[in-house]
Amino acid sequence: MNKLFKIVISNILILFFLSVSAYAVTGAADVYKVTMRKVELCTGSTGVGSCDNAVVIGSGDKEVDIASVSAGAAAASYGEPALLPLGETYTHMRVTIDRKFTIKNSTAIAAGENATACRTIATTTAMYGGTAEATRKYTHKPVVANNQTAAEMNIYLVNDQYTRCNVAGCSGDGGTTDDQSISYAQGTGSSKHQSQHADGSTDDDHVMIYELTSPYTVALIAPKIDISFGTSAAVSAQEVNELCQIWAEEPVVTITIE
Repeated sequence: MNKLFKIVISNILILFFLSVSAYAVTGAADVYKVTMRKVELCTGSTGVGSCDNAVVIGSGDKEVDIASVSAGAAAASYGEPALLPLGETYTHMRVTIDRKFTIKNSTAIAAGENATACRTIATTTAMYGGTAEATRKYTHKPVVANNQTAAEMNIYLVNDQYTRCNVAGCSGDGGTTDDQSISYAQGTGSSKHQSQHADGSTDDDHVMIYELTSPYTVALIAPKIDISFGTSAAVSAQEVNELCQIWAEEPVVTITIE
């Protein structure tokens, strides 16, 4: 495989996004699947919509379980090697992923005094008040019962304005839901900018801009780069009315250059 493409991929998955809940307690993810959609190199960038002299180096949906021992190799094999012009210097990457994550945590998270054993469970229509998951995936944040058997659960990056479920069925009136707001952090960690999703948005894409640790100038010989992922704190839980609200958290990535 072209080593130039490995150097690109190694910088992609440093951070997907930042924690959205200051009160959540983190735990280990046994499964952490994300769908990569497009990766571009940029000679400069001033925001999510800006990727100067963009070159697409990978496209098409590819699901990667970064909790897997083979995650680094799977990420590095995404797309086809790009024919980048010799001597061109790239400073940023624009990465597009799906807003859906599939996560499983077998080790319980003690999110609060009553939600002492939070685990992901299989996603059901009932979690969304009997309305199809596809209809409410970006507008509602479900909660699940404490101390359940772990299973893979679909977790989404919700819209900037969303409905928090206060009961497991997420339906009815009288305090069973609350209106909430969220803002995805900008300029923190590895990502410099990332999408905001307006109230009512149905866009499946989440776009991030990363600034490379140092500018990369295309040359004939590229270094070998290995990638490993750490998911020991890649899922979190928060107590809501003695129930568990589950969030996807950022993975840790280790990059070795030889």
